Amino acid sequence: MRVRCASIADAPAIYALIAQYAEKGLLLPRAEDEIRRNISHFQVCKMNRRVVGCVALENYGSELAEIRSLAVDPEICGQGIGASLLGFALDEARRCDIARVFAVTHAPEFFVRQGFSATARQSLTEKIDRDCRHCAKRRTCRLVAVVATVIPERITLPILSDSPESVLVP
Repeated sequence: MRVRCASIADAPAIYALIAQYAEKGLLLPRAEDEIRRNISHFQVCKMNRRVVGCVALENYGSELAEIRSLAVDPEICGQGIGASLLGFALDEARRCDIARVFAVTHAPEFFVRQGFSATARQSLTEKIDRDCRHCAKRRTCRLVAVVATVIPERITLPILSDSPESVLVP
């Protein structure tokens, strides 16, 4: 098993993996041309020269990124491929100096086992503005938001005084 950054040649396999889960309503669908345009966001896991898993890390700026399109071939789930892909994506977030990473998921327990914490979806205004506001399922959505701090020293909190400034948390 080898996890690496995706290449254009991986786009059809990534598309096929995501489509399997999108048909079941477990992932948002992604068009193959969208995957090609955003191939730099994707990482893949290969076994025996075949793509068996994928994940995308979509940047919202230096403070926040989203884990999207985490998919593993259903025939080989449970072998640690999802955890390996997620770990690789979190390492990539650290390399890019991103402070926090979140996901909106049907499987929050998987993310919690990987060090994420549940959070209110409403706290992720960037996600709501980009995807949720126009989603047909927004009123009946059962997805759970999870977040992980990747670089703790980069998290800022407001000062609890009259000053509107922020300070770094040690």
